[in-house]
Amino acid sequence: MNNVKKPNQHIIALISFLALIPLVYFIPDFIGRYVTDNKLLNVIVAVGIIVPLISYVVVPLSLKLLDKKLD
Repeated sequence: MNNVKKPNQHIIALISFLALIPLVYFIPDFIGRYVTDNKLLNVIVAVGIIVPLISYVVVPLSLKLLDKKLD
């Protein structure tokens, strides 16, 4: 009987979109300078960094901040 408010999926999509823009813009270039010239490896490493950042850091923090603002 837990009344946990589920966040709106459109809000989560908007937060993810806005957070992905700078990450996708900067991380691949940064990795390309230090890892290798192999484009596939560059993409794999970049995605391996970006996805956990979005999933475990950006979206949860954004939802907590949004929940505090709405209360």
